[in-house]
Amino acid sequence: MKFARHLAGYLPVNLATALASFGGVYAFSRLLGPDEYGRYALMFSVMALIHTASLAPAESAAYRFTASAKAEGDLANHYATIRGLLLRSLVVAGLIILVVAVALRNMPDYFDILPWIALLLPLNTAIQTSLEAQRANHQVRRYALVATSKLLGGFAVGVLAAWKTDAGAAAPFIGLVAASALLFLTEAPWLWAQGKGGRADPARMKTYLGYGLPIAAALCLDLFLSAADRLLIAVFMGEASVGEYAAGYGVADKTVLLICAWAAMAGSPLVMSAYEENGPEAASREAGGLIRIILLVGLPAATGLALVAKPLAEAMIGEDLRQGAMQIIPWIAFSGLMNGLLIHYYSEAFQLAKKTKERALLMGIPVVVNVVANLVLIPQFGLLGAVGATIGSYGVGILLLGGFGRKYVALPLPLLDLGKIALASLAMWPAVMLVPEIGAWAELFAKAIVGGAAYVVVAFVIDAGGARSFVQDSRAASRQAGAS
Repeated sequence: MKFARHLAGYLPVNLATALASFGGVYAFSRLLGPDEYGRYALMFSVMALIHTASLAPAESAAYRFTASAKAEGDLANHYATIRGLLLRSLVVAGLIILVVAVALRNMPDYFDILPWIALLLPLNTAIQTSLEAQRANHQVRRYALVATSKLLGGFAVGVLAAWKTDAGAAAPFIGLVAASALLFLTEAPWLWAQGKGGRADPARMKTYLGYGLPIAAALCLDLFLSAADRLLIAVFMGEASVGEYAAGYGVADKTVLLICAWAAMAGSPLVMSAYEENGPEAASREAGGLIRIILLVGLPAATGLALVAKPLAEAMIGEDLRQGAMQIIPWIAFSGLMNGLLIHYYSEAFQLAKKTKERALLMGIPVVVNVVANLVLIPQFGLLGAVGATIGSYGVGILLLGGFGRKYVALPLPLLDLGKIALASLAMWPAVMLVPEIGAWAELFAKAIVGGAAYVVVAFVIDAGGARSFVQDSRAASRQAGAS
């Protein structure tokens, strides 16, 4: 019941994320040229790596330690410590920006994007830290309002900049800066006020860094796992091919990953509360609900995307990038599910037990596998080789984190539920094949409706993943939300 209520509360954020993500692919793949779209994708990966390497430790500490500080009545000192940590982290981010600027000084098409990234980093980290604290405190409504405003505002201004100016690949970043600057005016004072009267404690800061730095390292490895293929595609095949690859990822990987993130937004705080209050066994029981929901919505989403790859590409992706993206969408959809399980489920055991250094070390193995596989496969098979390398490396990561994490928290994988959900997902295939090839939006909507209906009916009949009880809880949560 509580899980379903949290899912309903975080739904607006995920709808906004989906709109910004899919709308971004639709608009930017048409407003930007293939090379510009490729440069935008590469520099977005660069920005994510800089942010994660320098600022994620403080943000992750804000999430992990807010609940315990609240329980101890020590929130002011907690937030004051986070604030001090953020200020120091921004210095590190600035130094990294300078290094990147030197590296890009003879590449003006990339260098011109860097000032917008430099502006965005301090704005974004203040907003993200406040969001992490709100999520830890179960302040679902405020979290949803701020996150939704940032996503939709950034998308709208970015599209406008791409349409009406010559900003080119910098346009999406301009949109993010504009939206973040407005939200900074409310979130930065809120974050500052939480630490009023508190004192930044060096010992506590060391503890926070000891927790956050390995998480940042592991997240950087996760990002590198996703971005290494783009860098190597640029080397072997050129920027336009990066654009095709990124467009395919934007509609397939992002869809499934958003669904996994939605479930994690609602379920992870509940798993953490269970761990803090009653220990690993209680966390394991709570995680059973989380994995069922991830599979219940994630597996059919991946299957459905694979089945509608052609009309999806025709409807969503600009003509110059469409052909290459269409080939890889089915495979990327399932790699997105594997990525979601890796980041949002199997990593939880290490974060709960504060064994983030071990997770970071383990994630180094799939990164090496990914780079080596890309070096071998991209020259031979092009974009499909990059996808194959990604799927293989995600598989290695899941096996490692799932196996080693069990000694801390035995995160369950309900095989019977997985089998039922897979069976219900397979029922989509014959239903979708009955829809004629009428092209683009009409075919996409028709196949999505027919396939989705087939899945829902079969899942409900065989009670895949506890579908019946989930529907009942969701209805009760909606009624409760409406009454309040």
